[in-house]
Amino acid sequence: MNAHDDAVGYETLQRMARVERYNAWIYQEFADAVGQRILEVGCGIGNMTEYFLDRELLVGIDLLPGSVALTRQHYADRDNVLTHLGDITDPDLKIALDHYHFDTVVCLNVLEHIEDDLLALRHMHDVLVERGRLLLFVPAGAYMYGTLDTALGHYRRYEREMLADRVTAAGFSIQRLSYLNLAGIPGWWLNSRVLKRQILPTSQLDWFNRLAPLFIHGERLLRKVWDVPLGQSLLCVAQR
Repeated sequence: MNAHDDAVGYETLQRMARVERYNAWIYQEFADAVGQRILEVGCGIGNMTEYFLDRELLVGIDLLPGSVALTRQHYADRDNVLTHLGDITDPDLKIALDHYHFDTVVCLNVLEHIEDDLLALRHMHDVLVERGRLLLFVPAGAYMYGTLDTALGHYRRYEREMLADRVTAAGFSIQRLSYLNLAGIPGWWLNSRVLKRQILPTSQLDWFNRLAPLFIHGERLLRKVWDVPLGQSLLCVAQR
């Protein structure tokens, strides 16, 4: 990532902290699969970190020094929370992480930022104990790739088959792979493909957060009767 990507990424993280109902929804979709010794790949400024604070161990890594420093400062009183500046594709970092014996790797809206995503997934696989789980959340739909993705430094948006191929090639067995967030498609398309914005407006995020309970309830009801074939994101639970 370049300096512009870093600035946009940091501001986006700050704005996404405002959509706490959306963040809680993501966590709830994964909650049953979360173990006790967690590696959070791309911890950012801790928007999702707070959901894992009650676990035995939480290690967060990120490439942005400012984000790592902020997360480290915010959770300085937590003996079970550690943060590292590093790149998951770095073989030396993988070796350094091996001794933690993670049973869960969490990677939320991060894999799309990594050029060699297969190598990243292989390293996530290798730092897990046997039967450990990968909890993955990525942007979906190549047809939605636009200025927002470019500004954030996204290399890609994923299709379901593409993500399945990557995850299985890394050595995982997929337990769940599904689309999520139908309601987010129109807003992303409008801002990224039509209005050509580089960052989501706070006013839209605030409205999305207010309406999130309605969207979430509706989508959960829909998924009970239909394997929804599209969404703004893809959710994957896989096992080593």
